[in-house]
Amino acid sequence: MENKDSLVRDAHVLLHPIRFRIAELLAEKPMHINEIAKAMGEERRLVSYHLLTLEEYGFVSSKYEISEHPKSRGKAIRKYWVNGKIEEVTSELKKKL
Repeated sequence: MENKDSLVRDAHVLLHPIRFRIAELLAEKPMHINEIAKAMGEERRLVSYHLLTLEEYGFVSSKYEISEHPKSRGKAIRKYWVNGKIEEVTSELKKKL
């Protein structure tokens, strides 16, 4: 972790209740936005906003892939997953607490 200020900023981003729940879901398996919104019972627009924030700060990554789901077969959908930064930040936080 580069410095205390970035740790505080990253903790603030990650520990928002909705973003934290999204991260928990994505830690279980990569998902697309509709799956996340449905699992959380939240509006897609709200989930999208928080996914963008998580991605902007490096907690999640995404890529487009072609859907195999019957309702959206052949369409490009964006799949999201968590990366190592979540563990890095939570590990640093535990050391400080």
